[in-house]
Amino acid sequence: MKRKIKLPAKFSLKKLLYNKRFTIPFSLIAAFVFWLVIMINQNPDVERTFTDIPVNINLDNTFASENNMEIIGDISSQKFTVTINGPSYVVSALQPKDFYVYASAAAINAPGEYQLEVSGGKNTAVSDYEFMSISPSVVNVYFDYVDTKEFTIKARAEGASAVEGLIAETAVVSGTENDTVTIKGPRTVINSIASVEAYAAVNETLSESATYDAEIRLYDENGSAVDMTNLTLSESAVKVTVPISKKKTVPVIADFTNLPSGFSKSSISYSVNHDSVTVIGTPDAIDKITQVTLTAIDITSVSVSSNKFDMAAKLPDGVRLLDTIEDFTVTIDTSGYSEKTFTVSNVRFKGLSAGLNATSDTAIKNVKICGPKSVISKLNDGMLYAEVDLSDKAAGEHTVLVTVRSDSYNDIWQVGSYSTTVKIR
Repeated sequence: MKRKIKLPAKFSLKKLLYNKRFTIPFSLIAAFVFWLVIMINQNPDVERTFTDIPVNINLDNTFASENNMEIIGDISSQKFTVTINGPSYVVSALQPKDFYVYASAAAINAPGEYQLEVSGGKNTAVSDYEFMSISPSVVNVYFDYVDTKEFTIKARAEGASAVEGLIAETAVVSGTENDTVTIKGPRTVINSIASVEAYAAVNETLSESATYDAEIRLYDENGSAVDMTNLTLSESAVKVTVPISKKKTVPVIADFTNLPSGFSKSSISYSVNHDSVTVIGTPDAIDKITQVTLTAIDITSVSVSSNKFDMAAKLPDGVRLLDTIEDFTVTIDTSGYSEKTFTVSNVRFKGLSAGLNATSDTAIKNVKICGPKSVISKLNDGMLYAEVDLSDKAAGEHTVLVTVRSDSYNDIWQVGSYSTTVKIR
């Protein structure tokens, strides 16, 4: 059974048509519908132009991306004018975000400059329109392999000088962990870089070391500046330090170790191939230096037949030699000395722990002894003994080094090293 819909008894269409709360909204809706119908039927398509549209180039899954090539430079500065045609109600509602301009990089297979054709794409489900034109029709793009390379930074402090009596040394890079910079950019540009400089305009006369902010500059092999526009540097700001130093000329002194008790360093006659040197360093350090001492010569290596030694200089922190001298040759005057070999049977022990006994039944043969000629001529085997230090030795058998001495003479020394076997019980 069909149900009949009954209007309220008091319902009146005439009253409804004269009710402003109904007629005003109804009129607006009706007017919009009539306008829409007219626009669709009378003026179906319109054109609209958009300006300043950027371009998008996707490198995913292309030869360029797979071979470490990138777009060099900023293509966002290239803007495009897009003209779109379609129903007026569609076109009038479009915004720049609803579409995009793109170019394909599929054909890129080598570094170089390209003009890629641009096209339009739609970002929304609304597609009832078409691209009439895009101007310009191409985008200029430069592709290149992108490399990363490390360079050493050289400091340059322009106009740096020192007050009288001091020296302004070559500036050094400071403010970073090391003096290198890693640069990333187009291969053609990276390969053109011959030097990297940290530049600071000092233009001062200095009385002490000073540090300045510096800018990094790149140069090619001809000394021309390299454009840094498309480069990325691991260090963008560095500092340059100008060391202020002082120099002084001082004598060179040889040193000796393991001397016998009756033998003083001052009694050794020697010569050095560089008997004086010029040192340079911080003013405070240089003021304290009166001589340069060489590394010590072990007296047990000195004999009549072995009297020349190459030794290095011992320098305090902040001081170096002005001249490049790796070694100093020390020649010892052994004209008043002689040498002879002996057999040493008398072994004496020191440092032996309480409760332990030590014995050595082996004579030490062919022990070379050097000393004044007058002493060596009188020396015999019985005047020598071998001293052994057993401070760190426990019970057992040990092979230990010995020091040969004499109760009769304290100005002789063994040449070379010798050992014996000791039994500790």
